Amino acid sequence: MRAHGSRLRRRRRIRPVCLLDAPDDTGAGHAFLTAMLLGLLERPGLTGGERAVLLKALLQVPATPSTRARVHRLLRDRDPHVRKHVIALLAHDASGEDARALSATLVPLTSDPDIRTVRAALLALGTARARWAGEAVAARLHHPNMNIRKTAAATLLHAVTPAAVPHLLRALGRDDNPGLRSALERALRAVVGPAYAATLLAAAEAARDERARRLLLSALDHEVTARAVLALDVGGSPAVPALLALVADGGVRLAAGSVEDLAEPLARHGVPTPPAAPDGPPGSADPEVAALLRSGWDPVLALRVARRPAPPDTVADHERPAARALLSPWLGLAGSTAGAGLRDRLLRCALRLCPGPWSAEEVTVLARHTGTVTDAFDAAAGGGAADGPPGATAARAAAGWAGELTDVLHAVAPHLSVVQRFTVVEGLRALPPTGPDDPPRPGTAASALTLLRQLGAVLVRADLDRALAAAHLGADPWSTAPAVLREAFGVPAEQVIVAEPAAWRAELTESVRTPEALEEFRGRDVAAGAGPRRAPGTDGAGRTPTAPTSRKLLSALVEAYPGAAPGVRGRLVDWMAELQPLDAPEWTIAETRAARACSESPAGSSRPVRADDLDQPRSAAQRSRLLDMLDAKRPDRRTAAARALLDWPEPEVARAVLRAYLRGRVDVLPATATLDLLAHPEDHAAAHSGEGGGRHPAVVELTARGVLPERALRWAARLPEDDLLPLVPLIVGWWEHGSPAVHEAARTTLHHVPADALAHLLAPRVEAGDLGLLDLLTGVELLRTPALTRAERRLRTEGRDDRADALVLVGGPLRTSGAEHEDAAALDALRTPFRNPAAPVDRPSPAELLDLARTGTPEQTRQVLTGLVEERAPASGAAPEPELHTLVEELLRHPRAGVRLHAHRASRALFDRDTHARLTTLLLSDPSQDVVRMAARTLGRAGWEPALPDLVRLLDHAKPVVRKAARDALVGFGGAAVPVLRRTVAHARPDRRPLYTDVLAEISGAEV
Repeated sequence: MRAHGSRLRRRRRIRPVCLLDAPDDTGAGHAFLTAMLLGLLERPGLTGGERAVLLKALLQVPATPSTRARVHRLLRDRDPHVRKHVIALLAHDASGEDARALSATLVPLTSDPDIRTVRAALLALGTARARWAGEAVAARLHHPNMNIRKTAAATLLHAVTPAAVPHLLRALGRDDNPGLRSALERALRAVVGPAYAATLLAAAEAARDERARRLLLSALDHEVTARAVLALDVGGSPAVPALLALVADGGVRLAAGSVEDLAEPLARHGVPTPPAAPDGPPGSADPEVAALLRSGWDPVLALRVARRPAPPDTVADHERPAARALLSPWLGLAGSTAGAGLRDRLLRCALRLCPGPWSAEEVTVLARHTGTVTDAFDAAAGGGAADGPPGATAARAAAGWAGELTDVLHAVAPHLSVVQRFTVVEGLRALPPTGPDDPPRPGTAASALTLLRQLGAVLVRADLDRALAAAHLGADPWSTAPAVLREAFGVPAEQVIVAEPAAWRAELTESVRTPEALEEFRGRDVAAGAGPRRAPGTDGAGRTPTAPTSRKLLSALVEAYPGAAPGVRGRLVDWMAELQPLDAPEWTIAETRAARACSESPAGSSRPVRADDLDQPRSAAQRSRLLDMLDAKRPDRRTAAARALLDWPEPEVARAVLRAYLRGRVDVLPATATLDLLAHPEDHAAAHSGEGGGRHPAVVELTARGVLPERALRWAARLPEDDLLPLVPLIVGWWEHGSPAVHEAARTTLHHVPADALAHLLAPRVEAGDLGLLDLLTGVELLRTPALTRAERRLRTEGRDDRADALVLVGGPLRTSGAEHEDAAALDALRTPFRNPAAPVDRPSPAELLDLARTGTPEQTRQVLTGLVEERAPASGAAPEPELHTLVEELLRHPRAGVRLHAHRASRALFDRDTHARLTTLLLSDPSQDVVRMAARTLGRAGWEPALPDLVRLLDHAKPVVRKAARDALVGFGGAAVPVLRRTVAHARPDRRPLYTDVLAEISGAEV
């Protein structure tokens, strides 16, 4: 339409009339589109939705005074969406006198009973930067709706005046919502500037409520210094005790100085000093790491810790559980980081705060991030430290970092892919030996050989020579070198030589002094693979001495190695390799021939063969027998059968073991982790014919009766990334509705899914309003898509800036190859005339709407509730409809928390205050702690006294956040809560009475 208007002006047309005042072609296009839209708006018979669409289109062109005059009448429209777009249009491109005149219309709308109208008016005033309306906007900080309070706080950042300061301080002393408090603090800084800290301190000193004082002081984070706190203490400020308590707890961090500087006032006011690390002086704990452990995972704070010059120290004993719980977030952030230097820093922080040895759960976490570990090891083994100093120092630092990663590789070796194993083997063989100046790492030389074997590499002589060289450079080569040889040749450490005489051992010890003596000893007394051949004679017992076996001779050579001369050690290793080639079975064929012949003779004894032996050759009968044993009553028989079946190559056998594992009959997992085990077409068609409803066969299998979700998630965590995609909806369902253990296991498994693929699968539900799913996407880099951009904008609109900041969206290509064909098809469809308009859909009856709300999907239920609020909200003073009351009461018990919260919000618009409060009390027994906390706060702000007994019962709730919300609500009731609390104290157990007496004391202190 704009282009058409521009073409008409270029042709010097004078119709339509709007083209006459156009200054140029662009202005003509805007004027033509505006005239057409305004003409459509003034047509009779338009619905509210059609008006809203037209008004929204008008926002895309510059507004004019004539446009505002023609749409001003729509401020009285019954549709709240129409009013919202009209308000936005009135504020569009308004400035100067237009903005001041506009505020005369918008300020009264901030008191409208419809919250959408109020919010739109506040946003319009903020867009117009209407500072003259600052006091009216500040009054909305006390609105009962949290969304309105957040919008008012955000508006004040652009329209704040000194008159709004009392309102801002009152809101800071009342609300503890993090998003709201962040907006309030920014607005207060905008008006008072450098006097921010002084203003908050003055308000805290004047506060009579202890809770309000703590909330005001908590806004001083990184604002006050230790000297300022000492000065306040000298001046006798009444806010000092609360400020000291916040500083000691970490709620307020000092801008300069430390907590130790406040030791004297802390002791005088009876504030407990935070515990110091047991292995260091007080104050030696890392404040940023302590904040991370105290407040939970924060990617921004973690990146700040990782970018420091040195990694953090290990934490104290009492902080280790919290530090080890953050292993998975550290590794996830490292895996989502593009730069190798920052990735290594994050990985180093993770291993420093969660050092080995690791538990089975921690090894599972490490196994999920094997790609990150192997990439870091490959870079370190190449001798490059992405952020290290140059030259030999860099190579030494890289080798030391690779040595630290070797411990992790020992733990995750069974979980590495073939390509990753090859990369690690090449890196291990490229590592330089540990020097005498490097920090000692016990067992490093022998552990390198062990790791090579775990990775499936075949040991060669170069690997053994490299390990021996590292052992000789260590601090204790006399014990390290024999350990390397025992590991290489498979000699047990406890094996001792008992058959040969002491004279032979002494002769061997003397022969390793020089190469010539060793050659003479070996040529005279020992043949390859045999022991010493002595002349006939007898020992003290009258028996002929026998030669030691090759295994005993090998053990003797290992014991003699430390005392050998440097020029002899290589010859000793050559001798050992002849007795026992590297990575070969025990080289004792000649020695075992006689024993085998004896065992095969009739006189030899052998164990009788039984039908239930598990070591029989493979056969169909043996397979059937082992599969039947998976259902045996004895757990040891089931486990033995599962272990015996692990080596069978048939997929059907592995599938049977997996099914037994998923149902808890055995604890043995198949070695192969692939979705084909459960998606085999022949097996699934036979076992589940007619079932599944079109679902993936693996989903049908994992949701079958008897399958334990925890075990299914543990197996799913081992699947490749591509195999996990069909299981994402099932795993998300377990994450939403499972027990705490299932919830955490599902979150961990979803971390294996590529972030962009997971975002694509969750996009339809996020678009439908289920923003809680965005928790699964925080902390990782995501390709910016329109759906994620809208979700981020919606989070910021709702005041949840912290959740929006946690989404890391990066730019990138949004179109796939072949999209031009889709574009061409879409353009052809648009050019095709629309000749058969569909008949209008009949609007469902009220009874059908209520039935749909009860039986529909959660999205349908929420849409019905929104429609009921818009169309059937009763007038002021009218009695609520009984069927609506029954519906809302049923939906407050819906299994989905989002539906319950939506029903609660709808009850506020549909019913009077008492009915809404009575329905809110039903949520005090909700299974979600967040819902219970919201209900307690709502009843506390409403001051509805019939809810006091239920609130008192919440003081004994299992969750601390719920207990705190109930406590704050009861304190807000004041004296009205005292009789109920006293009755509860009289009937409570002695050990539970402090829960109630503390609240009574706080109420009494607040009333003084």
